[in-house]
Amino acid sequence: MLAAAGLAHDLGNPPFGHSGERAIQHWMMAHPKLLEPLTETAQRQDFILFEGNAQTLRLLTRLQVISDDYGLNLTCGTLAAIMKYPTPSDRIDASNNATKKHGFFQSEAQIIADVWAETGLREGQRHPFTYLMEACDDIAYAVLDAEDAVKKGLASFADLMAFLGQKISSGDVCQCVIADALSDHNEHLRHQLSPGELNDISMQKFRVYAIALMIDRVRWTFEAHLDALLTGTFTKDLLEVSDAFPLCKALKQFDKEHAYRHRSVLALESLGFNVIQDLMEFFWYAIENRKAKVPASATSSTPFAAYAYQRISENYRRVFESGDNSMPDRYRELQLLTDMIAGMTDTYAVNLRDDLKKYHRA
Repeated sequence: MLAAAGLAHDLGNPPFGHSGERAIQHWMMAHPKLLEPLTETAQRQDFILFEGNAQTLRLLTRLQVISDDYGLNLTCGTLAAIMKYPTPSDRIDASNNATKKHGFFQSEAQIIADVWAETGLREGQRHPFTYLMEACDDIAYAVLDAEDAVKKGLASFADLMAFLGQKISSGDVCQCVIADALSDHNEHLRHQLSPGELNDISMQKFRVYAIALMIDRVRWTFEAHLDALLTGTFTKDLLEVSDAFPLCKALKQFDKEHAYRHRSVLALESLGFNVIQDLMEFFWYAIENRKAKVPASATSSTPFAAYAYQRISENYRRVFESGDNSMPDRYRELQLLTDMIAGMTDTYAVNLRDDLKKYHRA
């Protein structure tokens, strides 16, 4: 279950990650009239607060059509473990880690209700495995983003060691990671490696030591709080209450200062924001300008609308055109738009935007 959750938990993220989420949210807030037909708060919030985690549940249960209406047909337990935020978009509560974002859309609300009924969980209560998945996610990104920053030349291994030395006290259990990594680094110095090779191999060893220690400490913390996790009374971050947290916190600070704020990263985020804005304009034009709403696949009113509509994934169009009587037409139209945007990779999004731009007349 944890292996499946680890593989699946980020599948719904749009291109350019969290920056892509913000781009979708920005477009929705910039077009309030499109949301006016949605009378329920949760339906509007699903788009204004578009969330990649909720899109993951939709992708797994609705959009990956095989031979029935159950998506990939994962077990209820696995779906529950994947859901980091077991709450709808109109009941977000920032004071609780499990409800600070929403984890499913209104279009999948009944599926989630069935999952809770089968697993004995309830709104706002995470599956115990979700805490492990979240901790592993934090560990992986904190360590690998630091390694990427060094590999890309945004910082050096020495920069990282100096930074961690300032943030982690001498008596902390995490000090052993720094000591072991520095010991290996000093050994590598004897082999006359180039600066790039030295940075790479030193970071590889650091990665091994850091991940091993944090996983071990999180596992111990999970066992120590198992009763509270099983009853749903544990509401904190598993990694945050472990004694590996100082290392993870320091790594995230390093990543923020040396990677996320670098001009190359900011340039990519700016590119991604503009690409997603363009794509949403193009595809909404195509969706809105279907010549006849029923059938949904009817001839479009302009050649560009027809071309852009055909560029939407056939699988997503099939789900949309099959109809869902439980959701308003406008909700389904907007969801077809977000399904398509969220289903792209960064490179595909850029290439598709450039292709559509050739045929679009402003």
